[in-house]
Amino acid sequence: MVTNKKKGIAVIYDPHNLYQFIWYYATYGKEYEWTALCLPNGYKGEYMSRFCEKSGIFENIIRDEQVYLNASIKTKAKEFLKMSFYAITGRQSQYCKKLISKYVNIEQYEIGVVLTDVGIVSGAFIGLGQEMQIVILEDGMGDYAERPKGYIRKHLFNPFDIQGYLVAKMGYANPAHYYPLKTTKYCEKFCSNPEQMIYRAYKSIDVLYDFSETDMELFDGIVIKTYPELSKIDFSKIEVMVFSNRLSDFGNDVEIYVKKFQEYVNYNYKKILLKRHPRDETKYEFASNIEVQEIDNSIPAEVFLHLLKNKEILFMYTSSILLYIDNKNYDVSYLYFNGLFEKNIEDKTWLKYITKEEMQKYLKRFDMNESRIIEI
Repeated sequence: MVTNKKKGIAVIYDPHNLYQFIWYYATYGKEYEWTALCLPNGYKGEYMSRFCEKSGIFENIIRDEQVYLNASIKTKAKEFLKMSFYAITGRQSQYCKKLISKYVNIEQYEIGVVLTDVGIVSGAFIGLGQEMQIVILEDGMGDYAERPKGYIRKHLFNPFDIQGYLVAKMGYANPAHYYPLKTTKYCEKFCSNPEQMIYRAYKSIDVLYDFSETDMELFDGIVIKTYPELSKIDFSKIEVMVFSNRLSDFGNDVEIYVKKFQEYVNYNYKKILLKRHPRDETKYEFASNIEVQEIDNSIPAEVFLHLLKNKEILFMYTSSILLYIDNKNYDVSYLYFNGLFEKNIEDKTWLKYITKEEMQKYLKRFDMNESRIIEI
């Protein structure tokens, strides 16, 4: 089919990412012909491609299974040497184009939409912000962290932070989420709480999910097509909505904390609806008298939050979902696992577990201070 439409490409990693892009498409992007580049999230492959297909808004869907985070040391070293060579010679944008060319010819696109500057591929798109329009959507709570210049001095012995610092310093990406990335200043940013953003080095910062200019008929139609599985869930039967997290991100051998979580649920509830974090494939063993409905973890919470009013919501950890919850209409609790912070420091895993005090600050910052923190 011959078309005169301008072309755009969206990098799709996870459920929140796709739902945000559906909003962007119905608000700003329906005049473009879109390609979806579906990349892995953590342990998973390009699992979002089936949802991209159902949405019906992409002319092309490209899939890839490679996870840079899990690449061998040899592969990482080889890629780092390439990055260094191009950076030393002042040709970072050429490296970015070479990296993206593995998937598409970037020259055919006028706009790129990415979730984050954390991913290596997303960072490559951001590196082209002077040559094409680049939009960065919201990557959860990490977006609201400070990116202090002296952060690396306190984390010199953490290999994940060292990698993140060096790659960000060269202007390619921000793998550790805590370092300034100079290329973001050419990009448009959309987030739910612009006033809470500490790092603000963007061309513009606008409100995510501002529906004042959205084609709502188009938006609602796409959402219904994309997430038909929601009709199979009986929300009237549940006592609590449980949002899990992958605790192994915070430490090695975390079975004791998984058991604490299971025991808490077993003691307090009889009918639960479980929504796993996209990276969480833990085998939970709840008591036999617990009635469990499980919702596809590829469906973002934002789609069905309105169905949870007057229900208790239990989070295994702080979650980006709190950015979209009005504290006055929901009964929200957060679990805090005593000892996991210390284990996180000892094991030096790539994700940080925060202290109870830091959790309280997060909740207060986003007007969730009426929520309960339950220590287990």
